[in-house]
Amino acid sequence: MENKQWKYKVGGRAQGLIPSLLLFAVFGGVTIYLHLIHHGAFLFGLLLTAIMLILIILSIFRGIFVKVLLGEDGFYHQTKPGNGRYYRYSEIKEVWQNEGKELNGATGYFCSYETYEGKTVKFPFLPLESEGIDYFIERVQECGIQNVSADINDTAKEYTIDGKTYGKTAIIASLVLLVLFLALTVPAMLQIRQKGVTGSIGFGRIDFFVWTGILAIGAIFILLVLRYCCFKVQIGSTGFYFRSTPFNGRYYSYGDIKSCKIEKKVYRRRDLSGRGAVSNHRLYYYYFIFTDQNGKTIKFQFQKPISGHEVEIILKERIERQNERLRG
Repeated sequence: MENKQWKYKVGGRAQGLIPSLLLFAVFGGVTIYLHLIHHGAFLFGLLLTAIMLILIILSIFRGIFVKVLLGEDGFYHQTKPGNGRYYRYSEIKEVWQNEGKELNGATGYFCSYETYEGKTVKFPFLPLESEGIDYFIERVQECGIQNVSADINDTAKEYTIDGKTYGKTAIIASLVLLVLFLALTVPAMLQIRQKGVTGSIGFGRIDFFVWTGILAIGAIFILLVLRYCCFKVQIGSTGFYFRSTPFNGRYYSYGDIKSCKIEKKVYRRRDLSGRGAVSNHRLYYYYFIFTDQNGKTIKFQFQKPISGHEVEIILKERIERQNERLRG
């Protein structure tokens, strides 16, 4: 990294480290106690402790290696050891920011920039880092580069939406969770079988719990892999290519789309709290829905904080603009 006078820093914070350390200490202490009194529930506590340890490691990793440093003439962006790169603002073709609700309902903030090499990079930021993002956009504009507000009507530009952003992280997290689940539950199930314990505890509840967990986590892992490898929306000047599985890829001309809309779905999940009370958790999903000239309706889910600009401002407006031309 070049020796620069940095004005702002985005990222580079061990976010969530203190709560993770506290929960790690609590779960670890409870797990040790349950193990000492030979209570079978210590396996569940061990699973929670292991998850907290992973979160601690990830938090420290992000605090050290994931950051954007903004200077007067350029910025430095790093996401892992050894891949940091310095860019001059004149190397950036376009920059924009998005915000929207994450799956859990929290508001997420992302900044995206595109280089003249055709590389698009997205990174999250916190509300307290907004001043740095505003400075980033301002410096790109001052260098004579068009920003997104001036580029909306540029129908020749191409954009890509895929499952690559945080895709590997989600896949690895689900795989680690599956391995931990198997490591902690399968030995207990085998031990019960060896002791010849049958009935609702031996081959009923334990088996049901283990196989349900394996199937649920395995299904999530497969869906994440499919989205990472297959999901793609390539937005072009005259149409877009859409694929969600290995075999359903298709190119749609904007003139072939009869209508389109963006829909937000809020799903409520009811859980029982420790005191027996019912708590409602809301899950937020955003869908882009379009209908072709044959009356077939297709939809795909997108992450608004990450891809809201490409879907709402680019894809939707290009379809609507083409429909206006055809009606005119």
